[in-house]
Amino acid sequence: MSLLVDKQTLDDLSIFAQRGKASVFQLFNNTATAGGSELLEEWFTYPLSDAAAIEKRAETIGYFIDHPTTFPFASIWFDQALFYLDMTDERSRLHGGNKSFKERIQSLLGADTEYRKIVSGISSCTQIIHRWKTLLADASTGAGSRYTEQLAQFATTLRETALDALPLIDEKQRIKREDVIRYDNILRFEEKDVFRRLLRDIYMFDVYLTAAQAAREHGFSMPSVYQGEMEEVSFDHVFHPLIEGAKSNSILMDKTHNITFLTGANMAGKSTFMKSLGIALFLAHMGFPVPARQLVFSPRNGLYTSINLPDNIQMGYSHFYAEVLRVKKVAQQLAEGKKLFVIFDEMFRGTNVKDAYEGTVEIASRLYQHPRCQFVLSTHILEAGEQLRQSHPHIQYVFLPTVMKDGLPTYTYALQKGITEDRHGMVIIENEGIIDLLTLQNPTQI
Repeated sequence: MSLLVDKQTLDDLSIFAQRGKASVFQLFNNTATAGGSELLEEWFTYPLSDAAAIEKRAETIGYFIDHPTTFPFASIWFDQALFYLDMTDERSRLHGGNKSFKERIQSLLGADTEYRKIVSGISSCTQIIHRWKTLLADASTGAGSRYTEQLAQFATTLRETALDALPLIDEKQRIKREDVIRYDNILRFEEKDVFRRLLRDIYMFDVYLTAAQAAREHGFSMPSVYQGEMEEVSFDHVFHPLIEGAKSNSILMDKTHNITFLTGANMAGKSTFMKSLGIALFLAHMGFPVPARQLVFSPRNGLYTSINLPDNIQMGYSHFYAEVLRVKKVAQQLAEGKKLFVIFDEMFRGTNVKDAYEGTVEIASRLYQHPRCQFVLSTHILEAGEQLRQSHPHIQYVFLPTVMKDGLPTYTYALQKGITEDRHGMVIIENEGIIDLLTLQNPTQI
């Protein structure tokens, strides 16, 4: 079963590229094969929610992080093999006996391109099969792991098919026509489904190697899954992977501290911090390397964010109503008993301060009643935090500070406990000279 993630969340976290911006997918999309890239996109589209499946994939990628491996196939083999396998018209099937009149004429004219394509396809397929068999044989002598066990199963399955007996074909060498007919019949017709499954296994191998390489390049680590009913998420030095030199922060969320209430100035890094949490947890549910020193988590049923929430002119939605509908969607999932990780940035920013204050306090109080879920809420309404701290002291209150230096705001991006007391909005307005620009030099000119 896959993790519930909607388009709004994918967009908020920049999982896939949009409008020319960098994406998390691009960090990993360096596969050697087109099929590997397609499989990678499939895994990004459907992250996992089952602990065993997450652990299995994470252990495999972790194995290749510790044992760097080169992809031992030529990419062109796959292009030629797929082109060949897609020649599914029964009329292209080769037959034994004497050549037909058409085939004899084509051979005399040197124009039997279809036959040459078949030979080229057979050659590429056998290159793939024999290189795969070599890899499987080498893996059988390596250290034990879940993936080496899986490779051993691949080898056993392959030995039970006609593919295992195919010789290595070099298209540059002369091949008997009857052999070409026999090999073609096996690859394109008798064992075509088996061979396509073999290709998918190799694409999976391609993705594993690519994910491991990305982890080494970007300083990512492998996530770990909590066993049992812990219902915790522990982020140790998590950082935003798309921001160069991004600062890292740590936070633990459990049943008692299931809400993290975040305050800070608009430029203090609140949104970046929340996105880093969402991205790391998303990748963890894929069983992929995460941008953190360590991430240990209880798998969730769903991950939802509301960070860059647009209005919807076509539907007649205002920004505030879009926020309300977003909260309603989460509430419906909670009512169904789903275990969620939810991020709300600047709740109810689309309405007046009084309603935003009351709405934030009321919603946060209700969310606290769902200890099997985790919620990260941010607000610029500090009074809402003070009110909640009196009624819900177990909520985790943190802030990103603003430090004034020579009258100018600077930001540490380092998480601190508590509720911010920073109120430097007017200082920034004055520093930009806006008041002076709007002040008439000679009021009598009106």
